[in-house]
Amino acid sequence: MQLAQQIKMRQSQSLVMTPQLQQAIKLLQMTNLELCQYLENQQSENPFIEVDTNTTSDENNNLKSQSMETTSSISEDIQNGKSLSDDPSNNQDYENRYETELSERPKLDSPTPNTKNISSDDFDDYISNLANRPETLKEHIKKQISLEFRNSKELMIASVLTDYLEPTGWMSTDIKNISDEINCDVVEIENALEKLQKLEPAGVFARNLSECLKIQLVEKSMLSEGLSSLLENLDLLAKGELKQLMKITNFNKEEISNAISTIRSLNPKPGEAFLFDETIQNSPDVIVTKGNKGWVVELNKSTLPAVVIDEDYISKLNSKKQIDNSSFIADSIASARWLKRSVEQRNSTTLTIASAIIAQQEEFLNKGLSHLKPMVLRDIASTVGMHESTVSRVTTGLTIETPKGCYAMKYFFSVSLNSAENGEMHAATAVREAIKKLISEEPSKKPLSDESIANIMKKEGIDLARRTVAKYREIMKIPSSAQRRRQTRLAEIS
Repeated sequence: MQLAQQIKMRQSQSLVMTPQLQQAIKLLQMTNLELCQYLENQQSENPFIEVDTNTTSDENNNLKSQSMETTSSISEDIQNGKSLSDDPSNNQDYENRYETELSERPKLDSPTPNTKNISSDDFDDYISNLANRPETLKEHIKKQISLEFRNSKELMIASVLTDYLEPTGWMSTDIKNISDEINCDVVEIENALEKLQKLEPAGVFARNLSECLKIQLVEKSMLSEGLSSLLENLDLLAKGELKQLMKITNFNKEEISNAISTIRSLNPKPGEAFLFDETIQNSPDVIVTKGNKGWVVELNKSTLPAVVIDEDYISKLNSKKQIDNSSFIADSIASARWLKRSVEQRNSTTLTIASAIIAQQEEFLNKGLSHLKPMVLRDIASTVGMHESTVSRVTTGLTIETPKGCYAMKYFFSVSLNSAENGEMHAATAVREAIKKLISEEPSKKPLSDESIANIMKKEGIDLARRTVAKYREIMKIPSSAQRRRQTRLAEIS
C-alpha cells in the first residue's frame, strides 16, 4: 500500500455559534441574582464596565421600547458585518474568560460562598454575614464530636460517619460499605455509631424510622416493652391494623391510643430542625401588580443590574489615540459595549415573554388557580414572534411574583385536557387543584375513591379516567382513599 499526501478542496455548510451569540444565550438563562454575580465578575476584569444595581423606574418602563431597537441593532450589526469592529472575539482570551466566569458562578443551592472577587470594602460585611449564618446540622454534630470523642481513631470514624449524615438526620448508608471504604472493622464503626446516636438532637444517626423513634424514647426514659414492640411493627400501624397491634403489644384500647399519641409527639426527622446547607433565597425576577388599567408587568428593579460604560473616559482615551495603540483597550471597550447590549436584550426579552404569559393567564390572576388556562411554549413563541427554544430558556429558572403567590415561570405552562361536553380545554394544573379541593372537602369517614372523583369531575365537564385521577393524586402526594380512611381511624383513637 502506497501512502501519499494530497490537497483537496471541499465545500460544506455548518451552523456556527459566534461568541456573541453564545454569551447572549447564557444571559437569557440567568436569574437577576445570577446576572448580578456574572456582571460583577466581568467588572473585575474589564476596566470599562461598571455595574449599576439601582435600576430606575424610567429605565424599567422604557425596556419595551428598547427591545425592538436593541434586538434589531444587534441583528443588523451581525448581518452587515458592522459588529466586526465591535467584536470582543478578536481578543483571543475571550472564550476562556467568558466560559470560566460562567462556570464559576455559584449555584443557588451551593453552600459555599464565592469569595474570589470579594473586595476589601466588602470583607467586613462578608464576615458579618458569615457570623450570622445559621448553624448547619453537621456543624452542630462536629462540635459535640470534639467533646465526646477522645480516641483519635474513634474521632476519625465519627467524622467520616458525619459526612454520611442526611438532611433528615438519618444515616442510610450501609455500615459494611463504609467499613470497606475506610478500611476499618465493622465493630469499631458500630461502637462509634452507638456513641453518635446519643448526641443532640435525639434521633440523629438512626438508620430507619423505628430506630430514630426508639432513640428518642430512650432519651426521654419512656421506652417500654410494649412501645418497643409497636415500633417494630410500624407497617401495621400505617395500615391501621389496630386489633393486630393490640394483640402483639398486649395493650388495651386506651393503652394503644396513648402509645400512638406518644409516637406522634416524636420527631421522625430530627435533622430538619437545622439548616442542613446554606441556601441563597432567590428573589423574583418579574413582579406582577394590579394597575388602574389592568395588570402591570415589570422586572424586579431591586435585584436587576445594569451595565454602565464610561463613554467620557473612552472619549479621552480616543483623543489621546491610546485606543488605536492598545489592543487590550480596544478589545475591552468592544467587549463592554457588546455585553451592555446583550444585557438590555436579555431584559427586554424577559419582560416581553412575561407580559405574554400574564396576558394569557389573566383568569388565573383574577379568579385563582382553578382558572389556569392550558398553555404550551408554542403559544407564547407565536405571540411574541420568537423561537420556542428562546421562550424555554427564559422561563427555565426565572420566577414571577403575583398577588396569588410567587411561581416559577414554567408553572404557567400546562398540558390541556378535553372537556366532557363542549370541547373546552382545561389545564392539567387547574384539574389537579380541583381534585385536591374535592379531597379536602370529602367526609373524613367516607373518603372519595378515584372512580368517584372521576365521575364528579365528568359531571363538572372535565373528562378524566380513573387512572388519571390516581396519577394526579400521587403527584400531589395525596394517599389513596383506603389510606385516608385508616388515617382517620387512627386520628380518632389517638
